[in-house]
Amino acid sequence: MAPISTLVVVASNRAADGVYEDTSGPILIQGFAAAGFDVAGPVVVHDGDEVEQALRDAVDDGFSLVVTSGGTGLTPLDLTPDMTSRVVDYEVPGIAEAIRAAGRAKTPHAALSRGIAGVAGKTLIVNLAGSTGAAKDGLAVLTAELIEHAVSQLHGGDHARSDDAEAAPEFSEVASVAQVHGTGATQPLGEIPSAAMGSGGTETTHAPGDDTDAHRRQP
Repeated sequence: MAPISTLVVVASNRAADGVYEDTSGPILIQGFAAAGFDVAGPVVVHDGDEVEQALRDAVDDGFSLVVTSGGTGLTPLDLTPDMTSRVVDYEVPGIAEAIRAAGRAKTPHAALSRGIAGVAGKTLIVNLAGSTGAAKDGLAVLTAELIEHAVSQLHGGDHARSDDAEAAPEFSEVASVAQVHGTGATQPLGEIPSAAMGSGGTETTHAPGDDTDAHRRQP
């Protein structure tokens, strides 16, 4: 598979105004590049509508993955999840849950992140909190294997089926035994007398006095 085209978007009013230099974006750039992704950015924007526009532009430009940093908290200006919800077609809750879980292992404050993950067209969008720790947590979850599999599915790839044979018993094992009527025991099919088996492989004989449907229908 070709390198995953990735854009990092930083949502921060102060960083966009030059009050301070963002530090989470470069961590994401370096981490994704080290994993073999084709990374662009960081694009630093103000909170709110500029986030939505940056996401729509990224989708139009055909990026496979867009990762935002910042704006996921509880303040009135933390609007990144809300802007992302306007753009995505549907959410992928498991990714956001995994990122929060990774953060909670280090700080309980990670539970306050409202970040979401979702799909817009063929682009996967993921929100991260704006700290350097959150950036590292995101990199731990958004591995090359996970993102490549997600991108493959978005382009029509099938689910992996390598474990199916281990998960399901062989048909021959299921079909090789049958319950012996009235005993609760099982017996290999080859050991059950043919007279006791119907054409479908089930027992058809009844002991005297069995209350069968046929008996109940008799006058």
